[in-house]
Amino acid sequence: MGFLADLRTLNAQATAVRERMDVGATLAAAQQSLEQADRVMAAAVAANDPASDAARVRTTASVVSARQLPMVIGMDVMVELELVAKLPGGIPVPASRTQPLAPIQLARVTPGAIVDVSLVPGRPETVRLEIGA
Repeated sequence: MGFLADLRTLNAQATAVRERMDVGATLAAAQQSLEQADRVMAAAVAANDPASDAARVRTTASVVSARQLPMVIGMDVMVELELVAKLPGGIPVPASRTQPLAPIQLARVTPGAIVDVSLVPGRPETVRLEIGA
């Protein structure tokens, strides 16, 4: 009767867990995660607008902060970057970017690092990292 006793124990444990579960909090956390994913995807679409590719300027940017998000797409981790890009003429432009990066690329976006970027002048939301693997 060892198997049935173990089954009864597992059933009792599952019932106890189910009684303690806060469904509302779980749904709220899931909704928050979906909203964050929606913001990330919207930012990625804005930076990859084909209509603005002709107006893009390649330049460099200094990484002010980099924060890894609790989101993974394939093998890439999502990283939220705060940058200061330098337009031709030395004009600094603060910009934010959230994008997936391969784990091997994470060392390239540490605070203080200089990265290659492109953006449409006057539209900092179009900043795009131009780094390879």
